[in-house]
Amino acid sequence: MGNAVGHLPAVPSNSISVESELRLRASSRNYTSHPTAAIIGAGPYGVSLAAHLQAAGVDFRIFGQPMHRWRFQMPKGMFLKSEGCASNLADPAGRYMLSHYCAENGLPYGEWGAPVSRETFAQYALSFQRNFVPNVEQVMVAGVYALREGFELGLANGATVRASKVIVATGMDHAAYTPHVLSRLPSELLSHTADHHDLSRFKGKEVSVIGGGQSAIETAVLLAEEGASVRLLVRKPALVWNSTPKMVRRPFYQRLRHPLSNLGVGAELWIYCAIPMLFRHLPQQIRHQRVATVLGPAGAWWLRDRAAGRLQILLGHTVSRAEAKSGRAVLQVSEGEGPIVEMATDHVIAATGYRFSLAHLPFLSHGIKSQLRAEQQHPVLSSDFESSVPGLYFTGLASAKCFGPAMRFLDGADYTARRVTRRLATRRQSFARLALQSVRTRCKEF
Repeated sequence: MGNAVGHLPAVPSNSISVESELRLRASSRNYTSHPTAAIIGAGPYGVSLAAHLQAAGVDFRIFGQPMHRWRFQMPKGMFLKSEGCASNLADPAGRYMLSHYCAENGLPYGEWGAPVSRETFAQYALSFQRNFVPNVEQVMVAGVYALREGFELGLANGATVRASKVIVATGMDHAAYTPHVLSRLPSELLSHTADHHDLSRFKGKEVSVIGGGQSAIETAVLLAEEGASVRLLVRKPALVWNSTPKMVRRPFYQRLRHPLSNLGVGAELWIYCAIPMLFRHLPQQIRHQRVATVLGPAGAWWLRDRAAGRLQILLGHTVSRAEAKSGRAVLQVSEGEGPIVEMATDHVIAATGYRFSLAHLPFLSHGIKSQLRAEQQHPVLSSDFESSVPGLYFTGLASAKCFGPAMRFLDGADYTARRVTRRLATRRQSFARLALQSVRTRCKEF
């Protein structure tokens, strides 16, 4: 699609007929309930939004495995790149912060300069979910179809749910990106960082990690600490490291010129965090460029010493081809304009990040995808996160090209939850007023 704004590709006629048949049969089905909203995903964004809807009195159902990625897909021993102050879920009162949870449970915590472990955050996030959203239904959504009014959701357990609104809060699910040059490798020789919770199985193995950001460096370090022989292949000529946060008292004019936000120091970062609405009004090319480059691939300040001397780091190296030979992965690698050399390894881990694409969401029907207005496979959203399909909302990574880089991080959950909740609560109140007016009119007729 390039940079053009448009609809997703048209749907084959047989796909449309399936959806049409589903609509015709809808009236004869036994639906479990008809909530105002159905939230797909029980990660930080989904649970934060559910907590706000609960407080606003908007009826909803939420589907998914609570904090599944944090509990089972991120590696043991990992630390969050975000500082403590930027690692909170969003509750309506703003009281259930990570700092409070750590204080109550005797866990170490610092607003800045004290890395948060994956284990600590996962415990906090689960506690948040149990306190604010105990009604998470641990079943996956298999399909979402548009009806004349609202949506129908088919669940993996065979049940069917109808909802007026659907909110997609799947985070990084279905978004792991692996370069095409690695596509010839079989699954036993190739994986993505999203596939690993326990890296100890690579002890004594030769592993090549491809990438130059936090995920790549930390995965390589954890592998080395588990006893693997690690090679880190970085396309860029140098690794980028985040600076150590210095929380010193600054003069007023410095704080004004370089304000502090949860994502760092600087007016640009402050605007992304405090006023995401402004980002929507930037030209499309600038928005996409900012999302791709602001807070781009870089290693956390606390990881630098752990990486030093632990692994082989090859800078300026590009992989042009990969194939399996004699049970090992063989990579064709070149340094700059130099000759191509072959490197054999027991396993390749792609630490190449995440790229959201509407085409990769398996549960959205072809009919819905064909109606979505999109920019480079990202939905075009209203100021309230609503897509061009009325009643269908997108959050988190899916909303970043409309609302800015903060939506790639935990910090964006608060703004998202408040904005979407206000929209749904306002509509609910409007419908209630209309219903009351209708009742009053009928009463007068009697």
